[in-house]
Amino acid sequence: MSAATGLSRRGFVTGAAAVAATTTAVTAATTGVAAAEPIARSGKPSTDVPFKGHTPDVPLYDLEVWQAAQLISSRKLSPVDLAEATLARIAEVESRVLAFVNPYPAAEVLAAARVAEQEIRRGHYRGPLHGITIGLKDIYFTKGKVTEGNSKLYEGFVPDFDGTAVARLKAAGAIVFGKVGTSELATATVSAANNPWDLLRTPGGSSSGSAAGIAASEFMVGMGTCTGGSIRGPAANVGVTGFKPTYGTVSLHGIFPLAWSMDHPGCLVHSARDAALVIDAVGGQDDLDPLTRQVKRYQLAKEMGDNGGRRPLRGVVVGVPAPGDFLLGVPNDEELAAFDRAVSVVRSLGATVRSVRSKALMPGLTSVSSFYDTVRSVEVAAYQHQNLLTRPEKMSEDYRNKVVAGVLVPGHAYVQAQRVRRLWRDEFLSMFDDIDVIIHPADNIAGLKAGGGVPSARPSSGSKTNIWNLSGAPAVAIPTGLSRAERMPLSMQCAAKPGNDALALKVADAFQQATDFHLARPAL
Repeated sequence: MSAATGLSRRGFVTGAAAVAATTTAVTAATTGVAAAEPIARSGKPSTDVPFKGHTPDVPLYDLEVWQAAQLISSRKLSPVDLAEATLARIAEVESRVLAFVNPYPAAEVLAAARVAEQEIRRGHYRGPLHGITIGLKDIYFTKGKVTEGNSKLYEGFVPDFDGTAVARLKAAGAIVFGKVGTSELATATVSAANNPWDLLRTPGGSSSGSAAGIAASEFMVGMGTCTGGSIRGPAANVGVTGFKPTYGTVSLHGIFPLAWSMDHPGCLVHSARDAALVIDAVGGQDDLDPLTRQVKRYQLAKEMGDNGGRRPLRGVVVGVPAPGDFLLGVPNDEELAAFDRAVSVVRSLGATVRSVRSKALMPGLTSVSSFYDTVRSVEVAAYQHQNLLTRPEKMSEDYRNKVVAGVLVPGHAYVQAQRVRRLWRDEFLSMFDDIDVIIHPADNIAGLKAGGGVPSARPSSGSKTNIWNLSGAPAVAIPTGLSRAERMPLSMQCAAKPGNDALALKVADAFQQATDFHLARPAL
């Protein structure tokens, strides 16, 4: 009997019979609070997990979401067993990883897992996240639970509602294990989390705890946010999958903002399949966030397909940066070598591979930071201006300086920066006129050093992550191996035109089904 199925809770296994669907969708646990209402669902919630495959012989806490979901939905695995295995894992490694800032009491976690078990036994299976373990970046509002954002400004702050994404996770039956570390309000100083591949290094920010916790298998889903790369950068550093969907896919309601026109909630997980399941659960139109896209419900897992067969990418045109392109300007030679091998894999899977120029720069602009920094500074200052005037001592010097910088930017400069951004965006995204998806190497490779900096053969040509925030396009970071010199993760990104999230995930998933880089775990 495999480790994945050998811990089934007494009375939960019912042979090979699958759980029947419920008669109605399950409402959020916090009924009556506007922010906590789940997406309106029509019909019966599906019991199907849209991916099939062998469940590996691994500890329960190392399963991917889609694998655990298949076991739970077929009653071969109890959410209680999964929760107990996860709590034991946290007890084993957390003192070294430091992913959590507020772990929830074990009794509370197990009580939620028992509720999930009972619901499933009664036939009330909520879907692929039912019983799945979650860590929340500590800028997601949680009703009745401290949400501080690693900031003295919000020390002891207890929201009276769940953020929309949190409410939808709960409505999907997910088990929240606690709040995990972030840099100060998603910018400035780093959190205390360590990189599980090398505990003397940082996972990077700002979704530090989410990245560290996923890499250390302390939960299956780490909810993060991304304004300039705060999901995909840490994901690259710790060798996991980090997905930032199209802008407006996931509601920002009930999340501390950094720069609202570039903030993207998303997830850090072990695979592209997992990412699709998470966004399907939390994404969708939210009347409490007017910036959400007018999509009632996402079905990315269904749209990306199961990538079965020898050539699952037949018909997909994948762009690869031409020699000398901005997107190839990364510091590490091993990163480029791993990317070249990844291109060969993608081609072997049936994709039409086409060389493209990324159009990441405009005439007269040496970096997108010339307008990215202005937009971010002003939007940070707009949110924190009153706190700067009344409680500046509650901000770290680094964070306070960022707020001050935004206050000092004249209004016409912000307007002009947004105008340039729009012109740049239209030009940048025009590369998708000829391709479906672009893949390119990531930038923070071989792990950020504990004292800062990146092991480099050459300077970087500029951020490979903030371009996807500025454009609002979906992008997913996936591991491509380990460096020979330092045995640290290597990574690439798959990105697509806004709204084509399933295509970006399809390419990432096909690559992951043909390779085993995403299965690597650090030896803690």
